[in-house]
Amino acid sequence: MPRTELTPQDKEYKKVISATLNELLQLSGKKQIDITRQTGIPASTLTGYFKGTRLPSPVNVQKLADFFNVLKSDVDPRFKKISESDTDGLRIRLLSKYEKLNTENKKKVVDYADNKLKDQKRQQNKIHPINENDNTYYVDVLGSVSAGTGEWLTDEQHEEVMVNNEPPAHDFALRVNGDSMTPIFSDGQIIYVNKIYDTEEVRNNQFVIAELNGDSYVKKIVFDDNRKNCRLISLNKKYADIEIKKSDDFKIVGVVII
Repeated sequence: MPRTELTPQDKEYKKVISATLNELLQLSGKKQIDITRQTGIPASTLTGYFKGTRLPSPVNVQKLADFFNVLKSDVDPRFKKISESDTDGLRIRLLSKYEKLNTENKKKVVDYADNKLKDQKRQQNKIHPINENDNTYYVDVLGSVSAGTGEWLTDEQHEEVMVNNEPPAHDFALRVNGDSMTPIFSDGQIIYVNKIYDTEEVRNNQFVIAELNGDSYVKKIVFDDNRKNCRLISLNKKYADIEIKKSDDFKIVGVVII
């Protein structure tokens, strides 16, 4: 009898199951021959599963799940609940790709995942108004940041303040101290900031929170010479630009949300 032609969904299942099995095997530190010996699944059949050329039978899915000490749905997405269908194979595919990256790129993946998790938590913990009938909100302000000549910024200066407009999603809030960034930012204004983990994320002319030799500033950053040099710019022309030297202890900790 001719073989039944696989549906596009079945073909996708084969790819997912193949990626899953290869990942589980790598994490277990065992070999395919160990699976054959313990489960009785023929080596040629097992190879088809690992290469993505065959779909395992329900009986063999259970044997594979028992071997790896996982659920059947962890091996074969066909056993997942309907509510889980949107994430079929994503975890395993991510792990499989992650293992192939070099150390530098692995770090970037982790940093990206951290950022996305923070975004998710910000949305889940969205600030609510004090009273549903008005537009007053509580905001946790980390401390003050200088718009002038520098100010120390620590994690111990938290204060809870009320604002009259719904804050955007943000990592932390700060109070501006000084007038060097007028008219965009005024003295005493609350600003909202997203953390930065890699300077490459920062674009030219963005408003940033920068730490320089122990002091913290809110300034516009301008990169020169193909990003090899940079300056912190004040909007109020009474204040001179701050040239960043190689000897300075300098980093950008966040970008102001405009």
